[in-house]
Amino acid sequence: MTLTYGFFGEDEGQGRFLEQYLLKIAALYPVEFQAHAWYSKKFKGLNNKGVDKGFREAWLAGFGQAQYRLDCLFVGRDLDAATSSIRAERLKWFADQIAGIDRSDWKASTIFILPMQCIEHWLLALQRHADGKLAKDCRGLESIVNESVKREVYEEHSRLPAEQTKDELVAELAAGLDIAWLADVSESFRLFHQDVSNYLSARLPI
Repeated sequence: MTLTYGFFGEDEGQGRFLEQYLLKIAALYPVEFQAHAWYSKKFKGLNNKGVDKGFREAWLAGFGQAQYRLDCLFVGRDLDAATSSIRAERLKWFADQIAGIDRSDWKASTIFILPMQCIEHWLLALQRHADGKLAKDCRGLESIVNESVKREVYEEHSRLPAEQTKDELVAELAAGLDIAWLADVSESFRLFHQDVSNYLSARLPI
């Protein structure tokens, strides 16, 4: 089965991570995810405020406009906090933006990428995993402040070839994604992966 998806998120790095994740998913399920050729060029969040401001329009267009008609929409937003309640609060906020729209199929096909703090926390875990760190040594990374994590993730960047961008570095780290391992060490990734698994279980034939 081929599923057409759109991505509406904070930055290209989230999109690059998603691309690699979906390639891994294709090895676990009889499905291929294909990015819509135009959607993510038209709708760009650029930052967390942009995602919040543009979510309703991007959501309605992704499923309701004939030129898109997505099978699913991934919405990426860093939570920028480490409290356990922040994810539920943000999900409720998104739900409030589309309250009253009677399209349960659209809602069930909307999957949120909500890294605790920021996606660099997932990348740092992958970076340490590649360096041979054990899972027990990587749990709790999501409590480290954003700035410190971003410095650690990108500290090698200045020694990379000048033509390699940070987004390309994200793609390189994400290419080494071990889904089960990252789900073990990161609660926010585990919840994202569960949402994708639930979506696919509902869509794929038994």
